[in-house]
Amino acid sequence: MVSVMLMVGAAEVAFAATPAKVVMTAKQKSQTSVTLSWEKVKNADGYEIYRKTGKDGTYKKIKTITSGKTVTYKNTGLTVGKKYYYKVRAYDGGTKGKYSTAKSVTLTYTKPKFTVTLPKSLNDDGTLTITFTNNSKAAKTYFDGVFALENLETGRVCNLPSVGYNKPESGKEGVLAKGKRLFLDPGEKVKFTCQVPEGFAYDKEQALLTSCIRYKSKDYVSVYSVEGKNTIYTEAGYYDYLIGAED
Repeated sequence: MVSVMLMVGAAEVAFAATPAKVVMTAKQKSQTSVTLSWEKVKNADGYEIYRKTGKDGTYKKIKTITSGKTVTYKNTGLTVGKKYYYKVRAYDGGTKGKYSTAKSVTLTYTKPKFTVTLPKSLNDDGTLTITFTNNSKAAKTYFDGVFALENLETGRVCNLPSVGYNKPESGKEGVLAKGKRLFLDPGEKVKFTCQVPEGFAYDKEQALLTSCIRYKSKDYVSVYSVEGKNTIYTEAGYYDYLIGAED
């Protein structure tokens, strides 16, 4: 605690120096958590953290940090889809500094990451081999083995049911039963063999491949093309994509 001493007659009066305003940032850390970080305030004894939910919410103190050296805080147990506002202020003894500029975070789903690979041509028997590599580090990704393939030049769309799968690293292979999902561990690869309808003009450069996946108990839609690469949508986001309303 830093104070300024003044002499008033024979009495000493102590005035605590007001801590500087905190400079703070807020970022989503996971689907249910936000991490706050700020610049250390000189001579601060600690910090008070306030939060409100939604624009019309009321700020409430959720944490008092009792060390001036601590400059991060992880707020857990939050709800996906909600918008949270935060502000932080330093204190020196009983003297409070100004609140930081409020920062907001809207929690969104942590989307999976994976690589899609299509071959240049169909197999000799007219099937198509689609390769997925799970690049998500934290959790398994589940595939249902059902795909939609569109030729962007002709506009023709067809369904591609999987007739087999193969995991090259482990040597596991088989056929997915209807309604079942195949999971990939982080870093794992799978090759799906799919039946292409007779007469469908397959062209890798004009192909648009759509598939459904599940990640962290949430369903997503993957849309892949050579030009646009791979885009992952939530169910609501995919609907916006279909009607042309995405951001």
